[in-house]
Amino acid sequence: MQYGIVVDSSCDLTHLESSTSNKIDFTRVPLKLDVGTKEFVDDFDLDVEGFMKEVAAYNGKTGSAAPSPQAWFEAFEKSEYVFAITITSALSGSYSSAQTGARLFTEQYPNRKIHLIDSKSAGPELTLIAQKLVELIAQDLDFNTICERIEEYRKHTHLLFVLKSLDNLMKNGRVSKLSGTMAGLLGIKILGCASEEGTLELLQKCRGKMTAYNKAVETMLDREYKGGKVIISNCFAPDLAEYVASLIKEKYPDSNVEIMPASGLCSYYAEQGGLLIGFEV
Repeated sequence: MQYGIVVDSSCDLTHLESSTSNKIDFTRVPLKLDVGTKEFVDDFDLDVEGFMKEVAAYNGKTGSAAPSPQAWFEAFEKSEYVFAITITSALSGSYSSAQTGARLFTEQYPNRKIHLIDSKSAGPELTLIAQKLVELIAQDLDFNTICERIEEYRKHTHLLFVLKSLDNLMKNGRVSKLSGTMAGLLGIKILGCASEEGTLELLQKCRGKMTAYNKAVETMLDREYKGGKVIISNCFAPDLAEYVASLIKEKYPDSNVEIMPASGLCSYYAEQGGLLIGFEV
């Protein structure tokens, strides 16, 4: 393939939809998910529902592990021009591993090119970046111009999340126990965002059945959302995703809102009923 778009499995995208997708290799490099001594590979064959049931039933240590540099390298070497996107380096070793894989790639193939992107985010924001790359590649721009354009685009994408539980995030040190202890109690939901540094920032604790979802859309508008593309990934909560989509459509009827199920990794951290909302401004 001439072009490659390589993501890790924090990206929920399963395939590319484009008239040029036949000249783009799309590869998702899986993280590993551990439930006690059991290891699950977060690839397209993962039974996410079965995995989440295992997590819910297990009282011991669970967690995730980044892909190896070799796994990244093998994905990179499929293509001449590679764009790689990872989950935020603030929460995972995936970016560091991809850097090592990229060094191996440039040593082995000095005439090929690679651009590595630390998304500073997860889930649907990676999907937005990948989809924009498809658009840019379709314009037959040169590699360096695509790199410049995608870095500019990243300044205009954001991630919000609404979670019913922060248990797995707290257990793995992704948020503080002090910040997360009230989630799930008395119907409290957490509204948060990915910060500019790529950490998870808790914005509000919301009471009421739908308050957090209403607040999420209000926050989008406060952050200058004006009808750009939106990706909503959900952990077995398509009805809630549809509700948020309907609120967005009320404000911007022509907006492009896409709903997709969360990957294994995003389901693990978002937990049952969680939503991740990526959007353009």
